[in-house]
Parts: sequence; C-alpha cells; structure tokens
Amino acid sequence: MITPVPLETLIATDRLAQTQTAIVRRIGELITGVSVVAHPGKVDISELVARTVVLAPGVGIGFTRIRETAMVDGAFCLAVEWVAYVVAEARAIAGRRVEKEAVGLAIGSRLLAILGDMETSTWGLTGILPPETSPQPELKPMFTVRDQAQGTVYYAVTWTQVIADLGAPILPDATGTYDEASGLILYDTAADLAELARWIPARQEPDSEAGDA
Repeated sequence: MITPVPLETLIATDRLAQTQTAIVRRIGELITGVSVVAHPGKVDISELVARTVVLAPGVGIGFTRIRETAMVDGAFCLAVEWVAYVVAEARAIAGRRVEKEAVGLAIGSRLLAILGDMETSTWGLTGILPPETSPQPELKPMFTVRDQAQGTVYYAVTWTQVIADLGAPILPDATGTYDEASGLILYDTAADLAELARWIPARQEPDSEAGDA
C-alpha cells in the first residue's frame, strides 16, 4: 500500500536521478577530454546546433522514455530508455586534422564498448541490471546535411536499462515444505496458504469424506 512521503524524502531517495548522475560520472572517467553532462530529457536538434546543451566534443546523458515493469517476484521496477547525445567537431590531434565524423564515431563506439561490459555498465550501483539485449544498444546519426556544413555532427547512443526493486514484491513470501508421504507442499499456517491461493491456478476438489457420505 502506498503511504504518504514528503517531497524532501522523495528527492533524497530517488534512484532515477542517482542513476543518471552515476552514468555521467562514470562515462566522464572512461572518456577523458570529452565534456559529459546530464540532460533532462529528449533533446531538440536545434538546441544542439545552437550549442546550448553540449559543447563539442561532448556527450549529453538523457532519456526518451521510462516505463513501469516488474520482476518475476512482482517487485516494482522502471525500464529507462537512456540516450547519450554525442556532439563532435573536427579537431587537431597529434599535429593532424581529424574530421568531425571520425571524432563522433570514436566517441560513439567507445560508449557501445562501455555498455557491452556487464560490470562497467551498472555504473557502480546496486539494484540496476545490465543494458537490455532486446533492443540492443545502438549508435545512430542525428545530423542533417545543413548541420554537417556548419562544422558539427551529432550522434545518439541509445539503450534500455532496468532499475530494479523500487517497491516491495507483490507476491507472498510464505515458504512451504514438501511432504513425501502425501506428495503435497505443506505450509505453516492456513493464513499462508490462503495468501498463496489467489496466485495459484488450481481447481478445488470436493472433500472425499463428504463425497462418500
């Protein structure tokens, strides 16, 4: 049952914001020399063109959708569709010019490698699952020919990740014991069995003694 919670507590315990902060921090550690910042949601390409979101070379971490989902025990979870917006321009590296597309693709492929590592992609957090494999993380271009002519290219790396155990399981936690003599699973109390009954597809058999009477 949902109970009242003050806003201050919600903010302090919100794992969505904590996860976004952890992603920004970890990617910034693993791709040095690149600006990695949080973005509040789905980006508009005009914002990127105006350079009001991410400075090149840079990555903006946001999300496009968050869906409710559940684990096998019925625990409340959220499936977050994350997106990393990559902004790149041509730059001089080791005395030679590297084109903007090469810079953007290098950052994008590095992000895919990070997401492909099951340990790294949990961002140092507990209660978060590795990126989903259906759909798999992917790298997509966002820029148009006009954007490219302005000297900047944009890519997006997308992936889905489940933040687990945000609420108590809805399934009962009573544990039964198998009885070899009867072939039945026995529970400590009738209340335990009653709590389980609504989750078990079964047919109630008439009492054998009543049927013989």
